[in-house]
Amino acid sequence: MDAAAVRSIALGLPEAEEYEHGGLPAFRVRGSRFATMLDAESATVNLMLGEAGIREATAAWPEHCSERWFAGRLSSARVDFADIEPGLMRELVTDAWRNRAPATLRRLLD
Repeated sequence: MDAAAVRSIALGLPEAEEYEHGGLPAFRVRGSRFATMLDAESATVNLMLGEAGIREATAAWPEHCSERWFAGRLSSARVDFADIEPGLMRELVTDAWRNRAPATLRRLLD
C-alpha cells in the first residue's frame, strides 16, 4: 500500500478533509484531526485511535503499529502501511475517523 491509497481511504470518509499540519498532510473531520501522514520518505501514518484503540492496535498488529507519545500522553498509533493488508488499513483509518467524528456522522457508517 502507498500514501496515495491511504489518502484515498481517509478522504473517502464522510466530511473528511485534507489540510497541512506542521508541514505534513493531515486529515480531519469537523475540525478534529484523525490522521497525519509522515514524511515522504517513510510509509507511515499516525492515527488518533484514542488510548484504548491505540493499545488494541499495537497489541493485535505489532508488526504494523506502535505507540506514539506526545507531551506525556499516549497520542496516536504509528502505522507502517508499506506491507499492510488494504482491509486492515481501511479498518484502522476508519476507526481513527470514528474516534474523532461526532455521533451524527458515525451513524452514516453504521
